[in-house]
Amino acid sequence: MSSLSLPALPPGASARARQVAARPAARPRVRVDGLALSFGGKRLRLQGVTYGPFAPNAAGEPLPDLEIVADDFDRMRDAGINALRTYHVPPRWLLDLADERGMFVLIDVPWRKHLCFLESAEAGKEARAAVRKAASRGAGHPSVLAYSIGNEIPPDVLRWHGHRRARQFLSELADTARQADPQGLVTYGSYPPTEYLDLPFVDFATFNVYLHDRATYRRYMLRLQNLVGEKPLVLGELGMDTLRRGEIAQADFLAGHVREARLLGLAGAFVFSWTDDWHTGGHQIEDWAFGITRTDRSPKAAYHALRDVFSASPAELLTAKPRVSVVVCTYNGGRTLKQCLRSLRALDYPSYEVLVVDDGSTDDTRTILRRFPDVRAIHQPNLGLAVARNVGLAAATGEIVAYTDGDCFADPDWLTHLVDQLQQTGAAAVGGPNLTPEDGWLAGCVAAAPGQPTHVLEKDQEAEHIPGCNMAFRREALVAINGFDPAYRTAGDDVDICWRLQQAGRWITFAPGAFVWHHRRQGPWTYLRQQAGYGDAEALLRFKHPDKFNGRGEGKWRGVVYGPSLTGLRFGGSIVYRGTFGTGLFQCVYQPEPAHWAMLPSTLEWHVAAVALAAAAMVWPWAWWVVGAMLLLSGAVAVLQAMQARLAPAHRGILSRAVVAGLCYLQPLVRSGQRYATRLFANSSRRGGPVPAPDGPPLPLNGRQARSYWTEDGRDRTELLRTAATALAEARWGVAYDTGWERWDLRLHADPWSLVEVRSVQEEHGGGKRLIRVAFRARMTRSTIVLAVAGVLASLGLAAGSPGFAAGLSVPFLSAVAIVWARGRQLAAQVVAAFDRTAADMHLIACPNEG
Repeated sequence: MSSLSLPALPPGASARARQVAARPAARPRVRVDGLALSFGGKRLRLQGVTYGPFAPNAAGEPLPDLEIVADDFDRMRDAGINALRTYHVPPRWLLDLADERGMFVLIDVPWRKHLCFLESAEAGKEARAAVRKAASRGAGHPSVLAYSIGNEIPPDVLRWHGHRRARQFLSELADTARQADPQGLVTYGSYPPTEYLDLPFVDFATFNVYLHDRATYRRYMLRLQNLVGEKPLVLGELGMDTLRRGEIAQADFLAGHVREARLLGLAGAFVFSWTDDWHTGGHQIEDWAFGITRTDRSPKAAYHALRDVFSASPAELLTAKPRVSVVVCTYNGGRTLKQCLRSLRALDYPSYEVLVVDDGSTDDTRTILRRFPDVRAIHQPNLGLAVARNVGLAAATGEIVAYTDGDCFADPDWLTHLVDQLQQTGAAAVGGPNLTPEDGWLAGCVAAAPGQPTHVLEKDQEAEHIPGCNMAFRREALVAINGFDPAYRTAGDDVDICWRLQQAGRWITFAPGAFVWHHRRQGPWTYLRQQAGYGDAEALLRFKHPDKFNGRGEGKWRGVVYGPSLTGLRFGGSIVYRGTFGTGLFQCVYQPEPAHWAMLPSTLEWHVAAVALAAAAMVWPWAWWVVGAMLLLSGAVAVLQAMQARLAPAHRGILSRAVVAGLCYLQPLVRSGQRYATRLFANSSRRGGPVPAPDGPPLPLNGRQARSYWTEDGRDRTELLRTAATALAEARWGVAYDTGWERWDLRLHADPWSLVEVRSVQEEHGGGKRLIRVAFRARMTRSTIVLAVAGVLASLGLAAGSPGFAAGLSVPFLSAVAIVWARGRQLAAQVVAAFDRTAADMHLIACPNEG
């Protein structure tokens, strides 16, 4: 890096200070590293304070003299403080002094944001000039952390202008800063009244939050982390006035809140403020004391409390450090396995082991594992992902079992954040985000395409689903539900385990700071093979969890799907709750749901209909126009999706958008095609398994039968239902439980064509005597009914032109329906036999068959 020009120094500066000012800046700049910051290739945790403004010095700068500033910096370093935030553009000599001390400066650029700045050309010009001046002064300087292009625009001003117009103006300011200092980072200082202000162009998010209650503060930090998404989050201000609260309360507050920020995985925090010496509005402020030092710079209790927190790593701040077993399952993953294991070796956690389950790899996986003698390697034939995870579970010695994949590499604090969230919530499982590393433009296009593994949140701390590449469980919770289902060989095991835990009454939490890097598929064909595997898994999941899917076999998530990959088209703008007259302290944004109806032209069913019309066009040529219009709509949906895709700035171009559009077009066809293929043609052993053979014939032609069981021991019908359902689920029947809105208790699937509904009632006869009555009903699935109706309509349509052909066509349709119904009645008889066996095991007395 070139030498810096000699900065202006205040009068009376020492010769040593002038030497400091003239020294070259040889260090690199601060960079974004996932959800964290780095400097010189090492993790940078911001441990900062706000600094000033002060009464003007002899040079008219809102700072003390250089010797006082140097002494302040020395005291800061003694406390572990490595960053400061200024509310003015600091002179060059201060940046050089910070550089000498190894400190970083967040420059808050002042401009008249409290005015209606978008209606004043002069105010806008002034803001741009201020940002340009700040970035020009800090250009290339290693101590400049970032430029804050604004701070706390009042919510009524944003409401007046509209947050979209304000966002556009702030985007222009960010461009101005980057033009003057291309390597500098840009942020914006927001706060709860304007949390809805989404600024995708900033490098990291900064929020000023003053919440004294620690539990409320922790919940809000989790919310902010989820809102920010795949950017680092910095706490720009937090503080407490010692005149009103006392110095001991301030120390407890600041140390506790900074500790929580560290454990949650924030990129850093700035305490407001360094000293009680504060000057603004042309006069000295004397009616508050937010400093961690007094006006004379003597330290308060908070100074020492923060030093203790700053000197500890996040892992050292944990109240307990249970042993963790990290399980990596890999199959022919040699290309990325070395990077994965190196990252796990570098984890900052005191008690953990790493196990790698090699699921029959034929590449250089064994050779790589021999280079890591500290890793426990388990080799097995290729039995599938779920079996490999169960093998890792059986070999694990930790109280917590964490899973990641061989194509991932972990953040050093990954385990710490997972363990902390488990301890704080008491949940059975915890997950975290998986970010996309820079693997080139093609991998970037794949990462922006639909269907990437991600998390689904119902609340800020409660997850419906966590991805298999970043999840951890209490070992006892996994053992209690018999681990992962071996039916899932390549995908779907993570979804299944989450739903089974929830069905068992446990819950799953989320740690937004516990991230791993996940290499996406490197090209379109590997991506499409992955999506086919997901389609296969969805079909298997549907047999086991039919209530979680719609009629087309697509999952119905209760929560919000996070991550950068596409989930559908969005139309219309967001809605902001601002409070009465725009005075809400927490003004939230509500994003519109994806327009699923608009995705109809992208579906496989739409294309099947287009093919059918193309066949009809052989007779009716006008149908070609309809086919063309349908395909044109399909292409338009893919193009709109590509336009809404979030691509990295380096990959935004016409070619990238074209590739994403192509993937958007093909992905639903490949995934749905494989889903239907598995549902309709896969080996039946992958679905319903063996259950007790029925003693009698199939159910009557109406598909209905009932059973009655007598007990004098107070046995309950819900126990019978749950025990029988568990037995059927272990035999790989799909079991859906009543969600509270159904007339049935259980819905059981063994094939794609029929199902069995179970309903029960309990008669109380006193003294623990009960009669439990269970009704069974065989039904055809919706898919069977649709195909049957389609066959009938096709026969009727053809009957008008060719009655003989129509009659011949109707015979196989009617025969198929009859076969399906006969098989459904037989399967229902197996369910009845399973209930009879369960009732006998519970010592219930079977009453005469009710028919």
